[in-house]
Amino acid sequence: MRTSQAPRLTPRRVETLPAKDKPYRVPDTGAPAPGLMLVIYPSGHRAWLSRLTIAAGHLPPAAPGEPLRRRPGRRVDVQIGPWPAWNLDAARERHRENVAAAARGHDPRHLVAASEVVPLFGELMRRWLAHLERMDELATSTQAAHRQRWQAYLSRLDGVPVDQLTRQHIAPELTRAAERSAVQARATLSTLRSALEWGHGQGWVAENPASGMRPATYGGKPGRARDVALSLEELREVWVALDAGRLSTATVDAIRLLILTGARRAEVAGMAVEELDLDRGEWRLPAERTKTKEGRVVYLCEEAVALLRARLAAIGAASGPVFRAGTGDKALTPASLSRAVQRLQRQPDRQGKGGGALATLGQAKPFTVHDLRRTCATLWGEHLAAPPHVIERLLGHAPANALEAVYQRQRYHDEQRALVARWGALVRDHVASDPGAAVVPFRRDATA
Repeated sequence: MRTSQAPRLTPRRVETLPAKDKPYRVPDTGAPAPGLMLVIYPSGHRAWLSRLTIAAGHLPPAAPGEPLRRRPGRRVDVQIGPWPAWNLDAARERHRENVAAAARGHDPRHLVAASEVVPLFGELMRRWLAHLERMDELATSTQAAHRQRWQAYLSRLDGVPVDQLTRQHIAPELTRAAERSAVQARATLSTLRSALEWGHGQGWVAENPASGMRPATYGGKPGRARDVALSLEELREVWVALDAGRLSTATVDAIRLLILTGARRAEVAGMAVEELDLDRGEWRLPAERTKTKEGRVVYLCEEAVALLRARLAAIGAASGPVFRAGTGDKALTPASLSRAVQRLQRQPDRQGKGGGALATLGQAKPFTVHDLRRTCATLWGEHLAAPPHVIERLLGHAPANALEAVYQRQRYHDEQRALVARWGALVRDHVASDPGAAVVPFRRDATA
C-alpha cells in the first residue's frame, strides 16, 4: 500500500481526501509522534492506524536457571478506529498511548483490545482508589499511602492489562522497592494484593497473582513496632520546651491539648469551634473525622477547657478551625505537628549549634507525636490505675473482639469523665509545673 506525503491533517482535509482505486495512507504530521496514518479505501471509508516499532527486550526464561532470551524489536500496524467515530484529537491521543506502550516493549494491539474490556493496571489502580474514596471506610491517610506506593513503586506496571499481570511482572518491582525500603516493599505488596483482589471481584482477574507472594522473598520486612512512652518527668521536659521552641502559639496549644486528651494528631489539628461544648467540658468528634468512622465524645478536663477558652478568645471566631496556621483561617495540618516535635529534637551541628530545645531527650529517646498518645495511655494505667477498657474508650479505639463490638455498646461515660479529671490534675501538678520546686529542704543547725 502506497503512503502519500501530506501536510498536517485537519478535519476538513480528512473529509476532502479523494478515494482511489486502491487503498492508500496519509500520515498525520501533526500527531504527537510519527506513525499515525489515515487509510482511505476505494469505497471512501476512512480509518486510523498506528505504525509502530515495539522496543526490543528480554523474554522470561523457559525454565528456572536458564538465561533470559532476547526479544527483537518489530514493526506492527495497530488499528485505531474509523473516521469520524474517532475524530482527529481522539486518534492522536490513542496513537500517543500506543507509542508509549510500544516504547515499554508492549504490543499495543493486545493492549488496545484488552483495554476495551479489561483495564490496564494503572486504570485499575485509579478505579480502586476512587472506590476506596467513595466507600469512605479507610482513613484519608491510609488512602494516600496506597496512592503513594502505587506511584513510587508500581507505576512501571501501568501499561499491563490486569488479566495478563503475572508474578514475573510483579517480582522485579517488589525487589526494586526493597532496595529503597524493605518496609515499603512489604507495604507495597499489601497494597497490590488488595487492589488486585478488588479487581478479581470485578471479574477482570481470574486469580490474584499477588496472592501467596511472601514479602521476605523480595527483601520486604515488617517495620519495627514503636514502643516509646515518656515518663512524667520526660513529659514535663516536653511541656516546658514548647515555650522555648519558637513555635506558633497555635502549635504549642495543639500539642498540649494532645497531652491533655490523648487524641490523635489529625483529630486535634482539625478541631472546629462547632465541635466544642466547653460549658459541659465536651468535644464532640463527628464520625467523618474519626479513624473508626464512629462519632464519639472526648471529655475535657478543666485544664483543657481553660486552654481552649483562651484559644477561642485569641482567634475571635464563632466557627471554623480552632488551631489555625498563621493569621489565616486554614487549620493546622497533622504533618505540621509532627514537624514541630521533630524540630524540638533537632540535634546540634559539629560546633554544638542549632540544636532543638529537646535535643538531649531526642537523642536518648527519640519520640513522635503519636508517641505522646501512647504516653498518655501508659501513664493513665501506671499513675491513675485506669482499667484497660476505659483507656481504650478514651483513645477511641474500636473493640478488638468482633463480638464485643456488636453486643457490648457501653461507653463508660462516667468513668471517662472521672479519669480525665484526675489526668488533668496530674498534668497540672506534675507536668505543667515541677512538684520538686515547692519542696523546702530540711536545714541542719549550723552549731550542731
